[in-house]
Amino acid sequence: MIPDIEIEDVKKGYFKLSKYSEGSLKTYRDILHFSRIIDIDKLFPKHAFDHKFIDILLSNKNHSPCIIYTDSLDEQPSMYAPFLTIVRSIIDRSLITIKMKNDVCNNFAPYKLIHFKGHWYLVGELEKHIFVIAYDVIEHVKEIKTFFKFDLNISETIQEDAFIQSLPHFNYTAKIFHKINKHNI
Repeated sequence: MIPDIEIEDVKKGYFKLSKYSEGSLKTYRDILHFSRIIDIDKLFPKHAFDHKFIDILLSNKNHSPCIIYTDSLDEQPSMYAPFLTIVRSIIDRSLITIKMKNDVCNNFAPYKLIHFKGHWYLVGELEKHIFVIAYDVIEHVKEIKTFFKFDLNISETIQEDAFIQSLPHFNYTAKIFHKINKHNI
């Protein structure tokens, strides 16, 4: 079970756990589990994120000894409901319909929400191909109570650094490759 966590916006691009959430992470196991779910543990040296490290971080209430600086969001996602629906569908492995500004994707199999260079991207499978949707173009998400077959190869591919770096241009590049293959160029 995922603990109930509230994030506080300190200033643009800076966030911290709300004082109300500190009690939600009741055990070291909860904290370690949460850090692994959202991949925070990968930001620290290998094997550093353990009970001892967490103890040290939590013992000092006055200031944080670490800053994790990433490109700040150009704009914080304004719609929470689609984000929650997507996360639930990823966990449940259920198909979704996504209404975007100029299009609709039916039977989309969501695999991951990935934050890269100030933007969120939804990565999944559409018509047996990897497909990427920028979160800021999503207007509505509807969960379809139909489950999809999770493809381990897709899951591994979308977690590779090279793939993540290609996110802003992935669909365009894929479209070009499909066109080249179709015309044997």
